[in-house]
Amino acid sequence: MDEKKQPRIKILVACHKADPNIRQDDIYMPIQVGKALHPELDLGFQCDNTGDNISEKNGSYCELTALYWAWKNLKDVDYIGLCHYRRYFKMTNAELSEAMNSRDILLAKPLTLSTSVYNELVYWTCLEDATVFIDSILSLFPEYKEDVISYYFMENKFSQCNMMLMSKEKFYEYCNFIFPIIQLTESRIKISGYTRQRRVFGYLAETALGLWLKHNKLKNRKINIITGVPTNRAKELFNDFRFEMAFMLSKRLTSPVSVPIIPPLKTGLTIDGIECNASE
Repeated sequence: MDEKKQPRIKILVACHKADPNIRQDDIYMPIQVGKALHPELDLGFQCDNTGDNISEKNGSYCELTALYWAWKNLKDVDYIGLCHYRRYFKMTNAELSEAMNSRDILLAKPLTLSTSVYNELVYWTCLEDATVFIDSILSLFPEYKEDVISYYFMENKFSQCNMMLMSKEKFYEYCNFIFPIIQLTESRIKISGYTRQRRVFGYLAETALGLWLKHNKLKNRKINIITGVPTNRAKELFNDFRFEMAFMLSKRLTSPVSVPIIPPLKTGLTIDGIECNASE
């Protein structure tokens, strides 16, 4: 009897500095991100500035430069994933291989918020940037409108850090979804000098993965993450419950029919017929 074929899996480990504990084996593949910005730094493994790449955008795109590199350059694999030098899926390589024989997509366990995904996005970026991002999604993918309303304004969970593992075909589909959105958003906003806003596109993109999964009705499995930092599971469960209750008490009882955005100043956008540009 033929043995079950083992899937060819590559999970890129995005890193920008040396780490003695970095994983590097048949599945985990370290990639130095932002190499174009720091040519003097050599970590001794694959860099994101080879082939077709956007390495020079790492300051604002974060781990998306690794994602882009994999999309354009990583060949001869069945599954492609992404993690970080301090964050890994809490599964052995054997468990990952077995999981991918029966499932298309693995994700980091979602973060439970006390507010909506959209409000969290505004907190980590700003109102104007979040508005431009939502409008960019709807400009390129208008068929996503109902799911944008449901996911961003009626839900309070999303998988962080752009961590994923999925079939190569699904990975290509996702990249063809997220990168045009980010590129359009980038052309419409001005990055500020503040550190958090400078990383805006990485923050924006990590919320979009859940939207894409929701719209395409893709089955997935949520995996706990190893961070190297001691965690208190009981405290995490208590906080999840507390945040869930806070969100349930505050959210609307019915879904809105339009994108419920308060128009910020000077974005020059129109969402659901509302002009998001105050007159001067």
